[in-house]
Amino acid sequence: MAKCPCGSDLEFSACCEPIISGETPAPTAEALMRSRYSAHVLGSYEYLGRSVHPDMRGDLSEEEIKEWSEKITWTGLDILGTKDGGENDVTGEVEFVANYKLGGVPQEMHEHAFFRKEGKDWFYVEGMVQNHDTYRRETPKVGRNEPCPCGSGKKFKKCCGKN
Repeated sequence: MAKCPCGSDLEFSACCEPIISGETPAPTAEALMRSRYSAHVLGSYEYLGRSVHPDMRGDLSEEEIKEWSEKITWTGLDILGTKDGGENDVTGEVEFVANYKLGGVPQEMHEHAFFRKEGKDWFYVEGMVQNHDTYRRETPKVGRNEPCPCGSGKKFKKCCGKN
């Protein structure tokens, strides 16, 4: 039997598999978080969409989730902490780091994820990614066919914009 990708040290069949398959609901917010990580690893994109709270699904499609996740090699999940999210709670928070490789380069996503329970089902509501500064341009973006800002007289794509 294979260990669960979520890092719980349990067999997949005794951990995330029954949650992903819909056989049993996630008992806690952390269990839902772990199952969502395992679903990314295993390509269970339908489950990823289904486990997002219905009010938060918006226009994100299963195909978009698949396109993003397939670019990544998932390498591990570390749960840093939880707040509420137990079997008798209706909201919960899970702080985690998901480790992955993108283009062979090790990366990590540190997130505070928020969950809501409705009836017997936990749902992912939203997450706040930590330690990611938004890149802000100091100058307007130069178009490929515009003159190169270096002053060479060439188009940007033939000068400083060459790959």
